[in-house]
Amino acid sequence: MESPTYSSPSSSEETAPQQVLNGTNTVIQKTKADFQGLANSASVENDYEGDQPLTHYHSFFFDLFTWKYPRATGFFFFSVISMITAFRFINVLRWVFKGAYLLFASAALLEVAGKPFGAKGLVSSMRPRRYHTIPRESIEKLFNEAHDLLNFFVVEFQRVIFVENIFATIVAFVTTFAAYFLIKYMPFWSLLLTATITAFTAPLIYLQNQEFIDEKIRQGNELVNEQLNTGRELTVKYAGEAAARARSTAVDLSQKAQGYAQNVRGSSPAATSKPSTTSTADKKEFPSVPVHDPAANGHNGLNGVNGHNDLNGANGANGFNTKVQDEYRPEQPILA
Repeated sequence: MESPTYSSPSSSEETAPQQVLNGTNTVIQKTKADFQGLANSASVENDYEGDQPLTHYHSFFFDLFTWKYPRATGFFFFSVISMITAFRFINVLRWVFKGAYLLFASAALLEVAGKPFGAKGLVSSMRPRRYHTIPRESIEKLFNEAHDLLNFFVVEFQRVIFVENIFATIVAFVTTFAAYFLIKYMPFWSLLLTATITAFTAPLIYLQNQEFIDEKIRQGNELVNEQLNTGRELTVKYAGEAAARARSTAVDLSQKAQGYAQNVRGSSPAATSKPSTTSTADKKEFPSVPVHDPAANGHNGLNGVNGHNDLNGANGANGFNTKVQDEYRPEQPILA
């Protein structure tokens, strides 16, 4: 009778803990591949249309928010949610100070505990010969990354404000308008949590329903263009009618002004002839005072000719002459 033979377990027959320790687990391998792909997208420089270069953060955030690498995106999503929640419900700064004073107290206690026995302190015995420092290359790399990240936000803001993509500009308007009203009723952490959830879920919803959403957007664009064309036609129509009415009104006013000017010009001679008539009447009513003696000229009138009086009629009436003579006769002195 043959004895049973036992074969050593292959890599495919490894247990789950062994696969985790060895890094051969399928989930771990896929997660590593996603993080590696996201890191590669963050290290590739892209060129924009024309002479405007784009930073590598453009491709990084695009792949991150579109869930191109779902495991890496999920990790970042839940990490940000956890940080916001932790800072809201946990006093993180207090715990930082608590960890710092516990660390310093432990170091001092371990160092002092060995002194009575004449031994070297435990902590001081672990002191390195040279303290660790941050390499200059690391600082420069950090500043380069910060510079690229800042340029990413600056370029994206200009692309939105100058309407490179009308859909992106409308989305930015709706987002900021909603935040303007929600900040009145929601705390900052809640608004930040809502913005994070929207930023990670909205692109995923769009990608899963892209055909339906694109069709609705196309119909909306057609409706808006139709309304704009209708409004433009009505504007042109009403502008033409208003211009015609304005021209008609201007012509009527011009004709009325010309007629009024002609009326004023025709009535001006009659108005100027009245003062001459009045002056003539005044001359007839108030004759000039004679400067010569009427008796010396042998006439009975003041200015009459051939014994006639111009003021009171014909035949040289003597009434007015007698009155004038009486007025020019010197007064006789009254004798006592």
